[in-house]
Order: sequence, then structure tokens, then C-alpha cells
Amino acid sequence: MAGERPEGLQAWMGLCEVVDRVRVLINRDLQTEVGLTLAENLLLCQVAMAPGSRLRMVDISEGLGVAKSAVTKTVDRLEERGLVVRERDPDDRRSVYAALSPTGHEVFAAARPVFVEAVERYFAGQVDRATLQQLLDLPALVAQPAIGSDPGLR
Repeated sequence: MAGERPEGLQAWMGLCEVVDRVRVLINRDLQTEVGLTLAENLLLCQVAMAPGSRLRMVDISEGLGVAKSAVTKTVDRLEERGLVVRERDPDDRRSVYAALSPTGHEVFAAARPVFVEAVERYFAGQVDRATLQQLLDLPALVAQPAIGSDPGLR
């Protein structure tokens, strides 16, 4: 029928809508409870989980799937608040690391349960165990072959 969207497109748009809606709700909770945006929390999480709580800016960009400029701006904000510090690699002056400060560790520790509870409330708690398992399997099923076969996506 003319004008009807293919089922795959409907599923894709629905998934994007859910992700967008949940991100807004999680962002609101984080800002209200600990004064962090979701983007700031995700960056702190990446750095906190890295060895020595220190990660190259380019690796943060790749890990979060965002532009280097977005990472730079977020690190600027976190650095102004004393949550991260920039460090240069003495062996490679081109590499810049973001490292958690002691205050950054404290704020991340306070944010973690807020984030986990928000994800449970707005996402994981809304679906049954079988659906959650399908969602856990999704990254291995979708886009991996396309990335490997398209040199422009590497």
C-alpha cells in the first residue's frame, strides 16, 4: 500500500524513539540528583572504568561513538568543575588523556546508583526477561557485518 512504511523502517524508528525518550528521562534524573548530564556521566563512566581511571580523548570518542569535538567540550565542562584533568602522554605529545580527579571519583560514585536506577526504571524494568535478552543479543546481530564490509565505516 502506498505511503506505508516498511516494517524494518518502523522498527528502526521505534527503536530510535525509545532511545531518545529514555535518554531524556535519564538525563533529567542525573541532572536533578547529581548535577551531571547524561553525556557527562557516560564520559565519567568511560574514564572511571579505564585502567588508572585515565583514558585517551580519542578512545573516549570512539567508545561513546561521538565526535572528538563533543568529547573536548564535555571534558572542558568537567575540567572546569574539577571532575577531570587533562594529562599529556610524555612519550607521545599528541595524545591527551582525561583522568578522573578525586572529586570526579566522588561524583561518579554518587551518579552511578542514580544512573543504574534510572536505566532500570525507564528501560530494563519496562520489558520482560526474554525481551531484555533479545536486546542484549542485538549488537552482535545488527551492523557488525555492515561495518566489516564497508571500508568507509571502519
